[in-house]
Amino acid sequence: MQYLTNLNFSSMPNYLKRFEAKWRRYYGWAIADYKWFFMFFLSRFKFIRNLSAYFFCQPHESQKSCQEISCLDNIEEDEIVDFLNKDGLYVGINLPSKLVKQIHNYVNVSSCYGNEQPQFSFPYMDKEIAEKKYNETFIIGDYPDVSEDCLAVRQLEKDPKLLEIASLYLNAKPVHLSTKLWWSYATEVPISDRLNFAQVFFHYDLLDYHSIQFFFYLTDVELSSGPHVCVLRSHQNKKLTHQLSCFTGRSDRDIINYYGTDNLKFVYGEAGLGFVEDPYCFHKGIPPSRKNRLMLKIAFGVNNYRIRSRARKA
Repeated sequence: MQYLTNLNFSSMPNYLKRFEAKWRRYYGWAIADYKWFFMFFLSRFKFIRNLSAYFFCQPHESQKSCQEISCLDNIEEDEIVDFLNKDGLYVGINLPSKLVKQIHNYVNVSSCYGNEQPQFSFPYMDKEIAEKKYNETFIIGDYPDVSEDCLAVRQLEKDPKLLEIASLYLNAKPVHLSTKLWWSYATEVPISDRLNFAQVFFHYDLLDYHSIQFFFYLTDVELSSGPHVCVLRSHQNKKLTHQLSCFTGRSDRDIINYYGTDNLKFVYGEAGLGFVEDPYCFHKGIPPSRKNRLMLKIAFGVNNYRIRSRARKA
């Protein structure tokens, strides 16, 4: 019950504001790839997702290679997939400290984009200086070129154990959809300003008909530093009206009234903690209140769309 005091039950922004913030982006993606357009509108329906398995999935082929060595120890792929099928979430894929350090080394010498805008580029340590320079308040800062410029991240994208988990869960050869490395800043801004950054509504992501996301904390995460929260089993028992709605976002009250507080899983842990999630589960990031959070996300699906986004959030 203590978590409820940290959830926002105040008047939520109108869903149309979220649509207004997104529609231009979605329109561009739809024009660029009609297959993505159909997926975006159809994959929200559970029966379509089940039907699509006959077209996009095939008998599992192991992604392991005797020549490839995983940087991840002490994980059992079959056990993780069992948890994913049941709960939609598994916590406990930990990065070695060496890899965490390598990513931090990249962050220390690279510039991020404030609020995902290229015109607001700055080194992480100069955030306050950049906010004064650009007269902006930054909610997030992301690294758009991390896949190309950071060897440690590229290593994770091709890690045989991660690919094996994705392959087993998707029942198909996994297709890399996106990689995102970003800071979530502890800052006070209106709720409406957070709409674009998955920090207001619980939502599910329409990345593909079948998809999977790996997350890694790169800073210690507690309640004050914005934990990720997932609604367990909501990938299997999603309310029909939540599928029929054009909006994937739902308020805290809507989620708790239907799924209950027992199904809310807050993910806390030290730097290096990793977890894997079916993005069709409802989830969101709690806004940090005191400590900034650095996080890495790697997403896989079953189709290779021409649309490639750093953060594919519906």
